[in-house]
Amino acid sequence: MRFYTTVIALIITLGTFAQLQPSPKFASKVQKAIISLNTYDANGDLLHSGTAFYIGPDGEALADYALFKNASKASVIDMNGKQAEVDCILGADDTYSVVRFRVNTKGNAMLTPSASVVSESGAVYALCYAKQKQGSCPASTVESTSPILDKYSYYAFSSDMGDSYVGSPLFNANGELVGILQPSVGGKSYGLDIRFREELAIKAISSRSATLALESINIPKGLPETLEETLVYTYFKSRTAGNAEYMDIMNRFVATFPNNAEAYYRRSTPLIDLNRFDEADADLKRYLELVDDKAAGNYNVSLSIYNKLRYAPQPEYAAWTWEVAQEYVDRAIELQTDANELITYKNHKAIILTARGENDAALAIYEALYAEASNPAFLYAISTVREARGDSVADIITPLDSAIASFGDPLPGDAANYVLRRGQLYARSGKYRQAVADYNQYAYLVNSKVSDIFYYDRCQIEMEAHMYQQALDDILSAITLAPNNPLYLIEKAGMTLRFGQTDDCIEACQQALRLNDQLSDAYRIMGYAQVQKGDKALGKQNLQKAVDMGDETAKELLEKYVK
Repeated sequence: MRFYTTVIALIITLGTFAQLQPSPKFASKVQKAIISLNTYDANGDLLHSGTAFYIGPDGEALADYALFKNASKASVIDMNGKQAEVDCILGADDTYSVVRFRVNTKGNAMLTPSASVVSESGAVYALCYAKQKQGSCPASTVESTSPILDKYSYYAFSSDMGDSYVGSPLFNANGELVGILQPSVGGKSYGLDIRFREELAIKAISSRSATLALESINIPKGLPETLEETLVYTYFKSRTAGNAEYMDIMNRFVATFPNNAEAYYRRSTPLIDLNRFDEADADLKRYLELVDDKAAGNYNVSLSIYNKLRYAPQPEYAAWTWEVAQEYVDRAIELQTDANELITYKNHKAIILTARGENDAALAIYEALYAEASNPAFLYAISTVREARGDSVADIITPLDSAIASFGDPLPGDAANYVLRRGQLYARSGKYRQAVADYNQYAYLVNSKVSDIFYYDRCQIEMEAHMYQQALDDILSAITLAPNNPLYLIEKAGMTLRFGQTDDCIEACQQALRLNDQLSDAYRIMGYAQVQKGDKALGKQNLQKAVDMGDETAKELLEKYVK
């Protein structure tokens, strides 16, 4: 039995090494460009090790995709033992299992891809990373080729070259780089045409497959190869990437295109989000130096400062004030000659003036803009500035009336917000039925696509207008849209109690308390309803709970109705 085992082991050994041949003469020449690759997870633990190789002078390299999947960091070691970090991913394809990446190195040895393919029966050699000169390497012949994208070849070899060599460069008999070794299947190895590297690129709009492949690698990505594509790519990334990722992308943008104004302007946004205001200010000033359209540049800087002051006032940045934002837009107005752009800039200035509390100056701009452009949006703005100035409700409503009238009859959907604002103002002035009419008109204009808050607000106005059934219908609609909001349930309880529907009232209070058992309103209303129903003991108990929570009204009810 031991004899047969020994024979079988010998056969396996002979089969395994049958393809190993002495390293070809060109091996020593190309070995310097073959490197060892290590990838690590987010905790710094080793994920995979394998072979990679340089195909460009500034650290551009190729490796098997499996080495990079889920990796957060990677490094390489060359033949001389010199280590370098992987800087970024330049492209990936999980279908053909290959990654193009860049290493932080300069002047590295590199392999020159062949422009030709290996014919059938042609010899190929695989070389892996080795600190010393390799004594042997796996070799095989091309059994067949298959086309990829009608431009590249996929090689099937006559034997298995060994999975330990997957990702290694493949050479023809003349020592020319022709491919990268793929995993073996069914006892045979396969190779991907080295020219396929042309498909491995970061693109503004990638295929779903390429996007998923790149997203499975947690190492920073490079940029597209052209400025035009980079501009589109960074625009899309600004919508999807987190601040850290987007910051890395924008740093690469500036480094790659140091004289492009847009790069500095776009980088200022994540810098502001990260509270790195001095750097953001420097980028905006550099942007102004480089941008061709100085009017638009000054407007954009003013807009950036406005957005910081308006939407993220804390922490403060002393160099950016409302006055500074206005200075930039004033400069934009001085430089701009296009009439339409001037309208945009003046509108922005009026917004800044309103924020500064200079309502009279803002109102003068809006009135002048409306006289020039007859846009109802300026009438809406006039209404808001009059409100900020403390004008009467009638004076605030007047420009809205004019704006709504300008839309014609029947009103289009664009008039919806004007109608809603007027309804809110009517409610504030005590004209509740007119307010309800505007709320109804608004709902019609937006095809009843309204929120629970809309129904709640209209319910409150309808109650003031003594339109009780409509109010009850609206609070039920609000509950349908937001069943976990106890405020709506308490509102329903109060209304049903008014209508004598004590069972519905008690049920609504119980639902509210299941959501929040610290609502004194719910205990008070439920307790009173129970007293009205004749259950004084239970009513007294719930009224007392409300009193214990500090509800003075519940105390009065307890003293008046429960002896």
